[in-house]
Amino acid sequence: MKKYLLDTNAFFEMLSFFVGKNIRSDGYDFEDIQNGECYISKITELEILSVIGKYGRGEAAQWQKCTRQIHEDGTKCNYKYFHKGRKPWNKKLCRDMQKLVKEMITGSSPILKVKVLDVNETIIDRAEGFMMHASKHKFGSQDALIAATSIIYSLQEEPMIVVTSDRALRAAMIEEGVGFIVPGYHENIENE
Repeated sequence: MKKYLLDTNAFFEMLSFFVGKNIRSDGYDFEDIQNGECYISKITELEILSVIGKYGRGEAAQWQKCTRQIHEDGTKCNYKYFHKGRKPWNKKLCRDMQKLVKEMITGSSPILKVKVLDVNETIIDRAEGFMMHASKHKFGSQDALIAATSIIYSLQEEPMIVVTSDRALRAAMIEEGVGFIVPGYHENIENE
């Protein structure tokens, strides 16, 4: 049975799919993932409620000043652009998603069971080593913890495939030989 480690965005996209709020047109093959063993890092367990809250709050429409550099001499753009915002999701939907997360983690969900993998000193040390790729690829420390979780648990057991749409993280994982799947593909991208 394949083992999948979902990053925070992939876990949120899966939750959204299950509650009928599909946010991607090029979604993952959730059926294949459901048939495997699913895991999340402790960092994802903490982050997911923040992501649900972000969608619950929405974003206000607003004009923003463009600060892009438009000339080699450092001249910045003087124009503004309009950010159309995002309507907040229904409060009940957000509560249902929070409840579904809890049920998945406790094992009481009939849809999917997700095991939470602790972040220990070994994973933190490996994440620090993984951060060497951050100078070449733009990803954050939370992503490094997720990649390190996959690396460490794959050494202890069979390989753990990371589910992510983060291109920078994927590029770094390729250099480390970590297998992953991306939205829109129905096959694993496994590295040797």
